[in-house]
Amino acid sequence: MNVKTSLLLCLFFSLTASGISAAQDKSPQQAKSVSFFQVVQEKLQSWFVPKHVRERKQLLACAGLTGLTQNDKKKFQQESLSLRNRRDWLVLVDPQHVLPADYQPADMTAELKSGWPKKAQLRGEAMQQLLVMIEAAQKDGVRLVPISTYRTWQYQDGLYRRNLAQNGGKPSGYVARAGESQHHLGTAADFNTVSPKDENIPALMWLRRNAGEYGFSLSFPKGTEAEKESGYPYEAWHYRYITHEAVQLQDDFFGGNQHKTLKFLHNCVFDTQSDK
Repeated sequence: MNVKTSLLLCLFFSLTASGISAAQDKSPQQAKSVSFFQVVQEKLQSWFVPKHVRERKQLLACAGLTGLTQNDKKKFQQESLSLRNRRDWLVLVDPQHVLPADYQPADMTAELKSGWPKKAQLRGEAMQQLLVMIEAAQKDGVRLVPISTYRTWQYQDGLYRRNLAQNGGKPSGYVARAGESQHHLGTAADFNTVSPKDENIPALMWLRRNAGEYGFSLSFPKGTEAEKESGYPYEAWHYRYITHEAVQLQDDFFGGNQHKTLKFLHNCVFDTQSDK
């Protein structure tokens, strides 16, 4: 038996064993649909398609992105995977992903400036960027005032209950349940106002144009689709620090939608086997 024949036989027995194993791992109905050629294709891909190429395809499929150029596909992969070590800043919080009552953000800091109604409390890196952003706005003649930052689970619970009482037992939509609020993360801030009619005051207009440069992102954007995505109405005053890198990914590939970006990272990057 020559070397070529031996290699072909090894390939055949390896693929056959893979097919049997794949069928055994599935239910009887699923096993019927596992064809030998499917197993061959998957096995050949694992041998001959580079890992980074397979990973790129998986990320694009998971994000539901199509029609990208080859360069954009590579850029998407690079920007996505660069955030693996920033996971702590990109926790997904919404009615389906609830923080426990004992959740405590790390490295909390506090600042109180003249004209602020109370101390601002944020995680260290977020606070640093907040102060830089406030100074930049001031140079442009705009005054940014953080009026609400970190909230404990207990404080948010009381806020939600008061909101229910004020609205005849129905939530207004602007106040999240305890555990579902980004304020619990120590990375979110409300600026200057919490009134929808103030969306075009100078401070909020400045933030819409510039917040991303400092790693801050509008959490609940305007529009039916965006509001359905996040589960909350438009809040022109509510920004969350998600890092410069995540803002870049959000703006380049998710239409500036924070919730879509965080959901993608949660489902497709942080929860993948290769990240564990």
